Amino acid sequence: MRLELNIVSIKDVNFGANTAIKDGVLQINQRELQELLEEDKRLGRVEIELAHPGEKCRILQTSDVIEPRAKIGESGKNFPGALDQHGTVGMGPTCVLRGVSVVTIDDSERGDFYRDMNGEIIDMSGPGAELTIYGKTHNVAVLPFPADGVSLSDYRLALKVAGLKTAVYLAEAGKSLKPDAIEVYEIPPLMDIEKQRKDLPRVAYVFQLFAAQFGGITEDPVLYGGNVDKIVPTILHPNEVLDGALISPYRGKGIETYMIQNHPIIKKLYQRNGKDLHFAGVIITIAHNNEHENRRAATISANLAKWVLRTDGVILTKVFGGAPEMAIAQTAQRCEELGVKTVLAMWQQAADDSQEIDTLFSFQEVNAIVSMGILFEPISLPHMERIIGRPVPLSGGGSISDKIDRQLQWIKGAIGQLGTSRLMASRY
Repeated sequence: MRLELNIVSIKDVNFGANTAIKDGVLQINQRELQELLEEDKRLGRVEIELAHPGEKCRILQTSDVIEPRAKIGESGKNFPGALDQHGTVGMGPTCVLRGVSVVTIDDSERGDFYRDMNGEIIDMSGPGAELTIYGKTHNVAVLPFPADGVSLSDYRLALKVAGLKTAVYLAEAGKSLKPDAIEVYEIPPLMDIEKQRKDLPRVAYVFQLFAAQFGGITEDPVLYGGNVDKIVPTILHPNEVLDGALISPYRGKGIETYMIQNHPIIKKLYQRNGKDLHFAGVIITIAHNNEHENRRAATISANLAKWVLRTDGVILTKVFGGAPEMAIAQTAQRCEELGVKTVLAMWQQAADDSQEIDTLFSFQEVNAIVSMGILFEPISLPHMERIIGRPVPLSGGGSISDKIDRQLQWIKGAIGQLGTSRLMASRY
């Protein structure tokens, strides 16, 4: 399975008469894109706004971030099951617009999951922008409004589809262009690998991508257009992950679709494949809401790693929350019991009123842990001149456009679950 990402570098984005790319500038026909998205009868209307690096702009209530991509060739499917009909991804050419992101905005969580009514934000300048890649990309913000009588669940599904449609619509403009670079992802067949460097360890990645404790959308199209809330651990080719088989689940905090498309752990394993390790593949799993199911999933994941992928070691990541931390630690423990070495990369969990930073488990076997930061660390953000989204007055008075203190968890992409964070937690 050979995947080719044809990278078209975007230096600027603006609105214009036609959607096209010239000399690295993406021009968007705003009305045409709006009409495309408003074909979905679950949406009453859709607003499109642009935000650029360095601009004094703050985007509120961000739901997901997606890199514009479109398959090249008639057989290619874009986000199969979720957008296009079912089909194989992970092979053939895909057009990628690098330097631009689609940002979907959802304020329907007010008073529900979010304690901060303005949700996760993206600052386009200042210290907040330095913490996340989304402060450095040209962002196409999609603000859909539900049609009358549409249920909250249907609206949230429509929001996800609108983001995917926008990503494909934009990337279609680059399909006929000569790419600025081509990234190739391919794992040789197992028999060919064994003929080469037999001394190299086989390493797989265990990707926990959903937590049942947080609920979700009944028809959330996470994996090939289907919900994963009852899925057993499953092996995927890493190219499927990079090429649209997976999208971020609703409430996938710290796991944006953009980061799945550019998964840093998978990309790093590819870079080292054949040099100091053999990349064996990806096992996807979820965190259940009961002990029995979590232990069952841990056993299945470990068995797949040991006996099917025949790995010597695995890297594991978790989703947001304490129960998922216990679930992935149990998976690591079970792998270690089978002789598969583990490294667990994770956010540090701590109470927001506590200075203590620790893990929620204490398994002797799970002793290699990489910190990717702590959620509740505060940061001061400057005044912004422009707001995208639907601002809510701050509880202590003032406006979200003012100079504010913000916990890192409320800055989109500042702390990622997949190894994207530039931060780590330390105890002195």
